[in-house]
Amino acid sequence: MRMPLENDQINAHQPPAPRPLLVLVVDDEAGFRNLLRWELNNMGIQVETAENGLQGIHMAGKTAFDLIITDITMPKMDGLKLLEEIKKIAPETEVIISTGFGAVETAVYAMKNGAFDFVLKPYDLEHLMARVLQAMERRSRCRECGRVNRDRSE
Repeated sequence: MRMPLENDQINAHQPPAPRPLLVLVVDDEAGFRNLLRWELNNMGIQVETAENGLQGIHMAGKTAFDLIITDITMPKMDGLKLLEEIKKIAPETEVIISTGFGAVETAVYAMKNGAFDFVLKPYDLEHLMARVLQAMERRSRCRECGRVNRDRSE
């Protein structure tokens, strides 16, 4: 029988490894969904996609996404309604709204309703990926704060 080593005791008290970050891309245009999936996968981020807001809200009800990137204009449920519904079921999920038709009023509405950012199509990929990283960083900090608060209450 092997005697426990000092490192065994240290490793037994380490918290589990954090789960990988997960993004949901919601857009009725397959080209944009595929572009974002490819870019995010290259950054080491797991990605799932949905064709419309209704499908996106259904997926978000089953999976804890860290970030949702959604178009506004889509069939069945638009991106602004998706934002409202996501904030009801998963308020900690970051949401980036994207559109090809940028109006100041729409951007203000999205931000007031909890969007992390509002970006215009066609994408400036460098800017969008920087915003994705910032949203994911904020989400990671929120997860860590939640973990610390849970540990303190135990």
